[in-house]
Amino acid sequence: MTDIPTSPAAPAAPTRAPRWAQIASDVLSPLLLPTYAMTMAMWLTPLRVLPESTRLVATVAVALLTAMLPALAIMLLIRLGLVGDRAISDRRQRPLPFSIAAVCYMGTAWMMHRFGAPGWLLMFFAGAALATLIDLCVTTAWKISAHTTGAAGVAGMMAWIAAHSTASPATMLWLSITVMLTGLVGSARLALGRHTAPQVLAGAAVGAACVFISMQLTALFDI
Repeated sequence: MTDIPTSPAAPAAPTRAPRWAQIASDVLSPLLLPTYAMTMAMWLTPLRVLPESTRLVATVAVALLTAMLPALAIMLLIRLGLVGDRAISDRRQRPLPFSIAAVCYMGTAWMMHRFGAPGWLLMFFAGAALATLIDLCVTTAWKISAHTTGAAGVAGMMAWIAAHSTASPATMLWLSITVMLTGLVGSARLALGRHTAPQVLAGAAVGAACVFISMQLTALFDI
């Protein structure tokens, strides 16, 4: 009895990244998180007594400075061949985009000062700039997660607001939501294979600590 020849096994199809993880990474992008934080500040804290037009203009200004401007810079860097993709997957290409983001955050902090915003809001953006600079230094040797840095920074802001009772009764709910979203984005980065667990946790620690400590300086030094 002759053996029936068999065709060689087809190579296994590459595992496709979970769609939920990519959506979570895009919606909770570091470029968008400062705008989310500004929205919370404008509508959850005593700043909600400001005219709605003022709050909208301030939020749009933050979006332009911390989302649109860095996004345009990344697109330009891609066209120049200095960055491979919009996610900046290669950590060796991150120093320049991270530097641009840090300058945008510092510029936003200066704008808050010029507009007479409360010190804690100014220091939120200063803390975001500090966290970005730390990520910039670390990423030269290790791919720390900028996504969890940003998400945990927002959670750090809400933790400070809750601790100082400067918000509406909904603050604890939003604090819980921001903590859960930090966990979600961290899980998404792991599911996509973009980071290891230590890189995700380190990013979250940098974001939460830099923002909370920076905002705490307003209480210590009456900024």
